[in-house]
Amino acid sequence: MSFDRLAPHYRWLERLLAGEVLQQARVAHLAALDQAENILLVGEGPGRFLQALRARQPAVPITVIDASTKMLEVARAVGSGPTTFIQADLIRDPLPTSEWDAIVTHCFLDCFAPLSLTQVIEKLARGATPRATWLITDFGLPPSGWRRQRARLAHALMYRTFRIATRLEAKQWADPSANLIENGFQLATRRAFSHGLIQADHWQRG
Repeated sequence: MSFDRLAPHYRWLERLLAGEVLQQARVAHLAALDQAENILLVGEGPGRFLQALRARQPAVPITVIDASTKMLEVARAVGSGPTTFIQADLIRDPLPTSEWDAIVTHCFLDCFAPLSLTQVIEKLARGATPRATWLITDFGLPPSGWRRQRARLAHALMYRTFRIATRLEAKQWADPSANLIENGFQLATRRAFSHGLIQADHWQRG
């Protein structure tokens, strides 16, 4: 799986396909990080959330991890303050030693098939403090009706496209909720966007 080919085009593609909806979802729970002292951003992509976070918290230490060197280059260009950029694949590579009191995985967990998803969440959870915050923006699947059918069609199209462009591992969306609960996190707040196609979650440990 590699997003290197998409890195130079990701921002305009996002705006073309989703407008500002994805960014609105990313920053929906930004205030939940106001007390964080050590923040980990995983799969940050081109750095739009990083920019918003830095505008609110210019001095907090932030570590950005991405498997794509090209995405890291784009994010590094907009990063500021005490920010560390690390190229790593969370399936193969160890997580840098630290205790994160906030983890952010926007548009990241939905890239993994169920087995890998379990491994990634467990690895990240091991590096989190007992009272850590976890912000997640991902696809969602409404419970019923036309919204659910619309989401299924959108998921199928997007996963097929990204599998071709990036060799994406996942073939369909896998709900990470059970894995998060198993690792001590509870859902604090959820906001739905685009009729439930996208959801922004604030999970809290302890």
